[in-house]
Amino acid sequence: MKLNRLALSLMVILSGTPFISSAATLVANDDTNTISGLDSSQMLSDDNGERWIAYTDEKQNDFPGNKTVVVAVKDTKAINSEMYDPALSYPTTGTMVRYNGYYWTSKWWVNPGEVPGSNDVWQNAGEIKIQELGTFKFTPYTGQAAIDFQKKQKDALAAQRKVAGYFPEWGVYDAHNNFTPDKIDYSTLTQINYGFAVVKNGQVVMHDTEQGPRLIRELNDRTAAAGVRHVISIGGWNNSEEGAFEAATATPQGIETLAKSMVDYMLEWEFDGIDVDWEYPDADNEKEAFTKLIQSVRSKLDEQGMKDDTYYSLSAAVTTNHNKIAYTNPAVTAPLLDNVNVMAYDFHGAFEPVTGHNAPLYANIQDQDQLFNVDSAMKEYVNTWKVPKSKLLMGIPYYGRGWGDVDPIQVVNGLPGLFAPGSATVHGTWDDDGQNTGTHPWYVLKEKAASEEYGRYWDTESKVPYLYSLEKKEFLTYDDPESIRNKVDYINREGYGGAIVWDISGDTPDHELGNIVKDAFKVLTPLKEFKVAIPPSYYGPSMYILLSQEDQANKKFVAFVNGQYAGHTEKGAVYYASKKVQGDNVQVLFHWGVKAGDVVEIQEDDEIHAPVLLEKFTVTEDMVKYPEATKTQKQSVKLYVDKNDNNAVKLTLSNEDQRNRKFVVLKNKVYLGHTQKGTVYYGTKVVEGRNTTLIFRTNLKAGDVLEVLEENGVSAPVRFDMFTVTQEMLK
Repeated sequence: MKLNRLALSLMVILSGTPFISSAATLVANDDTNTISGLDSSQMLSDDNGERWIAYTDEKQNDFPGNKTVVVAVKDTKAINSEMYDPALSYPTTGTMVRYNGYYWTSKWWVNPGEVPGSNDVWQNAGEIKIQELGTFKFTPYTGQAAIDFQKKQKDALAAQRKVAGYFPEWGVYDAHNNFTPDKIDYSTLTQINYGFAVVKNGQVVMHDTEQGPRLIRELNDRTAAAGVRHVISIGGWNNSEEGAFEAATATPQGIETLAKSMVDYMLEWEFDGIDVDWEYPDADNEKEAFTKLIQSVRSKLDEQGMKDDTYYSLSAAVTTNHNKIAYTNPAVTAPLLDNVNVMAYDFHGAFEPVTGHNAPLYANIQDQDQLFNVDSAMKEYVNTWKVPKSKLLMGIPYYGRGWGDVDPIQVVNGLPGLFAPGSATVHGTWDDDGQNTGTHPWYVLKEKAASEEYGRYWDTESKVPYLYSLEKKEFLTYDDPESIRNKVDYINREGYGGAIVWDISGDTPDHELGNIVKDAFKVLTPLKEFKVAIPPSYYGPSMYILLSQEDQANKKFVAFVNGQYAGHTEKGAVYYASKKVQGDNVQVLFHWGVKAGDVVEIQEDDEIHAPVLLEKFTVTEDMVKYPEATKTQKQSVKLYVDKNDNNAVKLTLSNEDQRNRKFVVLKNKVYLGHTQKGTVYYGTKVVEGRNTTLIFRTNLKAGDVLEVLEENGVSAPVRFDMFTVTQEMLK
């Protein structure tokens, strides 16, 4: 129970152990799950000394649930070593282990069972002398406090924008350039999905028993240090193809057994949550089984979370096939999931006899299924199944697929090989022996794109590239920085919760794609308004944004019209714009006139990351219409062409209106002249009794458009008249 404050003031550590300055005062608070007095001279263990981590950051000072934490003086050897496990091999020279009171370093590959000291493969590296400073026990919340704590964590997770990168367990092998946890840029991710644990005989088991334990432990440490969640993904394509899920969930007892096994595995290996990767339920009985599995896992996670002071997340990797989405029962399962991971890739590949895009953002007019693309799939979840956008994470591939025997047929003009017959004859970098799916990671495709063997082509409809080699007759579909930038902008513009990446080992060593995708978890500045309005001036319809005063004073926002720069606001200043304070907000009006059909957009630019698209829309006729004067109001104002006075443009109104109101005359939307409080600008006037006629000289021709607006300086101008000059009107 969270009832007492646990304190331990340590002036002398152990009998016979000299005073350690860093141990002067360590105090544990069971109510806040923290230890005060921790500093960088110390290290921690929460598994009875199995693993030690250096204390470097306040984020590590969090010990929820039933936990016993040992604090010790920082010892580099202890941190960089692990307890010897006779069941494991140690392939890396220089690996340090702890065994029988001593450190041991491997000289070369160590086989399972080669115990330190039994032969020359291990070298003694000295006696273990860990200086413990104290042991602290923590207990979980209970009652309403536990419920409130769970809700707080759940709400915080729901509010977070995410990029979840799948780490392939097999990535440590040569085909993936030995992609180990130290090669991950954790700053580009909010979550690692470890792929995969698998279902075997109805239970969850480790896939690679040789590499898996060490990889999981290292990722646990690295993700914890980086503040990144580490989630176990269970299943995967191969495991699903084997029918493992269908067999395991064939009975109610089987569902319960599998759900319990999933949670037990997560707890055993200290993951932060579960990702269910069943590819894919496609029958009514599987729909029912999937639904009951998700319900059971969620219930068990919540129950365990109450014991551990931890909210364990649950997600599912789901299909983009609109014919199969129903079998995941989104109406029932989505509310139980923290995220719905839409696998927006593998739309087309050499498993089909005709080429196509691996991950088209939009449909091409030649696509046989106009709904089989990323945009349509995401909107299907939102519009048909009512899944909140914030829960949807959109898949982004770091790989491509290929066909051979593709002739340069142009089904789409200028795009040779697209939608042409092809065969599964290309052996990809990531293909197993005997496979010919043409699967290459981005870092390989980048080299091919730079070579003279392939030409890069861009599908302007689907917004993705492909490579084609006329000599090899190879067609390679993939994503590159341009298409991924489009997809990240799409995620942000549409308001989805973020992205999933399959898989992170496919990026270049400098994380070229990851540095683009991370903008999908950037917290976007909310625009209170972004509209086209008609300002109280004759400049015409313009766009404006409404920002908080704080955002306008500290950030940079850039406006574009049809892709051209149209002004910006930066750290309180405005450029090609004007601003007006409205309470706690600031309206920024850009002085670039717009018309129906223009595409307007606003980007936020922090000058560190790539600019992020906040809003984008096409201007409609209704947006740029001036409000019209009433029929009665129009009777007092007359705009006409006097062909007896050299085609002068004339405006007649009462003397009172001429003295007190402002009217502006435009020719083809361009200012011609105006009258304001009795004064005429760029024209002359003639008073005739109770009326005044204003005269404006210009070269008129048939087809010119004349109009007169009244401005009051507060609201949009009101149009009193507008007409097109005809030949009959002219002299």
